[in-house]
Amino acid sequence: MSGVTRSLGVVLLALLVTLPAHAGAPATPAAEWLVEQVKMLAAPEMEGRASGTAGAERAALHIGAELQRAGLTPGGDGGTWQQAFTVATGIKLGEGNALRIVTPAARVLALGREFVPLTVSADGGWEGDVVFAGFGITAPDVGWDDYAGLDVRGRIVLVIEGEPRRADAAGPFRRPDAYHYGERSHKVINAREHGAAGVLLVAHPDRAGDALPALAGLGQPWSIFALAVSRAAADALLAPAGLTLAAAAAAVETAPAPKSFVVSGVRVALRVALVRERGRAMNVVGILPGRDARLRDETIVIGAHYDHLGRGGEGSLAPDALGAVHHGADDNASGVAALLGLARAFGAAGGAPRTLVFVAFAGEEMGLLGSTQYVRRPARPLDRTVLMVNLDMVGRLRDRTLYVGGVDGGSGLRELVSAQAGGLHLALRGDPFGPSDHTAFYAAGRPVLFLFTGAHADYHRPSDTWDRINGAGLAEVTAFAARVVDAAASTAAPPAYVRLAAPPSSVRGGYGPFFGVVPEFGERESGGVRVGDVRAGSPAESAGVRAGDVIVTFAGMTVTTLQDFSFALRSRRPGDRVDVTVRRDGAEHRFHAVLGERR
Repeated sequence: MSGVTRSLGVVLLALLVTLPAHAGAPATPAAEWLVEQVKMLAAPEMEGRASGTAGAERAALHIGAELQRAGLTPGGDGGTWQQAFTVATGIKLGEGNALRIVTPAARVLALGREFVPLTVSADGGWEGDVVFAGFGITAPDVGWDDYAGLDVRGRIVLVIEGEPRRADAAGPFRRPDAYHYGERSHKVINAREHGAAGVLLVAHPDRAGDALPALAGLGQPWSIFALAVSRAAADALLAPAGLTLAAAAAAVETAPAPKSFVVSGVRVALRVALVRERGRAMNVVGILPGRDARLRDETIVIGAHYDHLGRGGEGSLAPDALGAVHHGADDNASGVAALLGLARAFGAAGGAPRTLVFVAFAGEEMGLLGSTQYVRRPARPLDRTVLMVNLDMVGRLRDRTLYVGGVDGGSGLRELVSAQAGGLHLALRGDPFGPSDHTAFYAAGRPVLFLFTGAHADYHRPSDTWDRINGAGLAEVTAFAARVVDAAASTAAPPAYVRLAAPPSSVRGGYGPFFGVVPEFGERESGGVRVGDVRAGSPAESAGVRAGDVIVTFAGMTVTTLQDFSFALRSRRPGDRVDVTVRRDGAEHRFHAVLGERR
């Protein structure tokens, strides 16, 4: 922080802090009440609260009832508590899925035992020659390209999951910035970008078991046929070349260069039919009008997402627990319990000088969908929203340490927050960006705070249960949040939005390339990735990219989904010059950017 900024902060502190530690903040509920809320939201009958499911709807009804008991008024659609939007809820097999070997010897592969479509597959049918493409990796930064000298246009590529020499600590893909080459998304999109019509993924022959992946998740189609096949099916495809999968994999891993080849005479036909299900998700919104005639037109939003992962699948860190309820006690029944405790406290106190809006968001686990929906359709004008306070995973306080993000994204916030510490050890972080709902608000130009008690081994696993919550710690965090909200709601001059510069970067070495856009999440019918915000001083800003632009090409690649953009960015290096095409006000604009280094 510069000396000028620090001096300004001292002046603002005098305006922002009207009472030492804001002793007038309302009393928040006891630990027992807060833990009981967590217990109800994380109960088995809530089924993990996946957005668009009956369990999530039951949770939403409970939250709305608690806001009503706290004395709030509904802030959702048509005078209700709920602000609804549509989300993807599941995927299932349609009629006619098939994979068969056409030549040299006809054979029909068994659905569910020898092959299964992947959720990101295109629908339809194709017949083409088979090409063995090793691990399906193109990684110029480590000198590896399984597609070198290989023409796969219109063909079906057979690709091994993972990365070569995975057990070798000195292997080419063990660097932290090279792990992503082993991800399924890289293999599928890389095959598409090389012109393949389809990709068949098979488990590494050294992996224990040969179970096919479950058809689970909510991925958008990636404009290529994508299927998983068993090792026995892969052996059948490679047999005409005199190879087994194990032999082909060994050749790749021991050779100084990739060993890919057209499997002469082998041709397959496939058909994929997937049914993508949609459902209704809902934010739960309650309003507590301000009591000060001068300040009540300004709003503070207190938010916490109530959705979780349901019964596992996409996003779960326990892949073997598909079907088991992921209770989500800390993530994020704890944040919702704190939100309800704050609503109860401020409701009993008759409100605050500024209006308070309490929002329990859906769709956070799917990509900040609920908070993005609220920002587009706020219960009260967004330009009069002076602060958003986000509570996410606040139920595991350890060593009395609370992480508070975003304190440099609003004038005087660092000082205001520090003054309310009480007995907590505050780990203040200036950056207002992060993988939670406050990011949607900061990208829209609003100051934010993010409260978080830290990660743990139960994150995104069925073991995140209510009995592991630190009740006393949750009560302390809730009381701290009440002091912060009360202070921000009472000041004569509220925090003003500060647009922070991108982290320092260079074009030498580094941990992956940096462009500097904050994408909006969710599906787009017209394709492309919409830019929610552009980091100040970033390569994107220097190039001329603006918030609201829709990126349609990046570094020579057509961008349809966020995964496309991620692939295109990760395929470059810091210092590379890239072309970017955006759609803005109905017209396309082309820019040039020099990528920085991610820090």
